[in-house]
Amino acid sequence: MQSVTVSRTGHRWYASVLCKVTMTVPGQPSRRQRKRGTVGVDLGVKTLAALSQPLDPADPGSVLIANPRHLARAQQRLAKAQRALSRTEKGSRRRDRARRKVARLHHEIAVRRESALHVVTKRLATAFAVVAVEDLHVAGMTASARGTVEAPGRRVRQKAGLNRAILDSAPGKFRRQLTYKTSWYGSKLAVLDRWFPSSKTCSACGWQNSRLTLADRTFTCPDCRLTTDRDLNAARNIARHATVADAPPVAPGKGETQNARRAPVRPDDRKAARHGATKREDTRPPSQVPPQWSDPLASLHAHSQATLF
Repeated sequence: MQSVTVSRTGHRWYASVLCKVTMTVPGQPSRRQRKRGTVGVDLGVKTLAALSQPLDPADPGSVLIANPRHLARAQQRLAKAQRALSRTEKGSRRRDRARRKVARLHHEIAVRRESALHVVTKRLATAFAVVAVEDLHVAGMTASARGTVEAPGRRVRQKAGLNRAILDSAPGKFRRQLTYKTSWYGSKLAVLDRWFPSSKTCSACGWQNSRLTLADRTFTCPDCRLTTDRDLNAARNIARHATVADAPPVAPGKGETQNARRAPVRPDDRKAARHGATKREDTRPPSQVPPQWSDPLASLHAHSQATLF
């Protein structure tokens, strides 16, 4: 044992013990993991995760993992406790009791969220040889839509509710847990490029529907007649096109890299640097954006070449 750190969160005390131990880490996946192969994981809000193949082979319905929505379930109790806190007098004992109650509720929500994520990520890391996820920029996805006084934002309340739902599902923590658990259990973590159109690309033939919106929950391909849930379609694309993340976090040369907030940085492209690090969609009217054939990998290659030159 090297050190002990005592802390308090909510109504509980915790002691974090730092020890130096020797562990035997598997160098390769087990036979059972190799048999299951690669699984693509598409994180979302409607469902916590959509998988390219069932988590349990005996249960076909386990391709969709339900979102527990811990914050939404405790929203009424939390709002009641916060209203009671706002009505108390500063410095009073009653205010201190109300503050401790709010802190306790927030702590319970956080513990339940973390526990649910641990269950899912461990099952993924121990059941498959490769777990593929999408490189999401959570800070950009949950940015405020309030705008400025000169240019106020639109649908601010709706965007705030979406931000709460995204943060409640904790996609960043999901990936962080997968990162170290895959190294513990002999599996590997594969990451899909942030700009790959996983939801708009047909997982069967590669056709792209550039007019697909977030309101469209079903993906239909007019060429191969594939009709499936958009999240399942995205999970299959993630499993097929993700690459194992063995490279260093900062790549040498003039190519695209990432900053500390996992946002893309293009040193030679000043125009691109002025935009936010969010996944962009075509803003033209749907009538002016016809569906098109394209090769996703070729488009990514062309995008990287345009960035370099």
